[in-house]
Amino acid sequence: MPFELPGLFIIMDVRLFIAVEITGEIRKKLAEFQDELKKVDADAGWVAPENLHITLKFIGYIDEEKIDAVTSIIKDSLTHIKPFDLRYAGVGTLPTEKNPRVIFADVRDTGGVLVKIHERLDNQLVALGVGREGRKFNPHLTLGRIKTRRNVRRLVESLNSYNGFDFGSEHVTRVVLMKSDLSPGGPIYTKLQSVDLVS
Repeated sequence: MPFELPGLFIIMDVRLFIAVEITGEIRKKLAEFQDELKKVDADAGWVAPENLHITLKFIGYIDEEKIDAVTSIIKDSLTHIKPFDLRYAGVGTLPTEKNPRVIFADVRDTGGVLVKIHERLDNQLVALGVGREGRKFNPHLTLGRIKTRRNVRRLVESLNSYNGFDFGSEHVTRVVLMKSDLSPGGPIYTKLQSVDLVS
C-alpha cells in the first residue's frame, strides 16, 4: 500500500506473476515424485508443494497502484476462454539434459489454451510497461532448480525412469494473480486476485 511520511509519498513496488493453480490430488502426486528425486541427494532446491503452479506470465516488479489495471487485463485476456482440461504427464530438464538447471513436469494442453492466454497477456501488459517474453512460451511445472553438479547424473537417470509418467489431469476454471515476496527460505506467494473462466 502507498504510505505517507512527512513531506514524502512512497509508492511500493510488488513482484507479480499470473498463474494457473494446481489441484490437491495433482499436487500430492507431484510432491511424492519430488520425494523420490530427493533420495538421489543431488544439490537442488525443490519448489514447496503449496507453491507449485503454471506461470502464464511473469510480470516482475510493478507499482502496487497498477494491480487493478493488471486484473482488468487478465479479465480481458480471458474473454471467450471457457474452462478447459490439462494433463500433467512426463518430466524433463531445462535447458538440456546434458546441462540441466531446471527440473519440470510437462503440461499437456492439447487445445493450446495456455498459449493463447499467454499471448494475450504478453501483448496487453506492454501498456503497463511490462516487457514481452524474449522466448517462446513453453507451459511447464517447475519442480526444482539444480544448484551444482553433485549427483546430477544420478538425478537425470532417476528422472528418465519417470519418462511419460502420468500425474493426472484437471479442469481449469480460473486464473490467479500472485504476489511473490522473496525470502531466505524461498519465495512466499500470496494470491491477490482470482479471475474465473466463464462457461
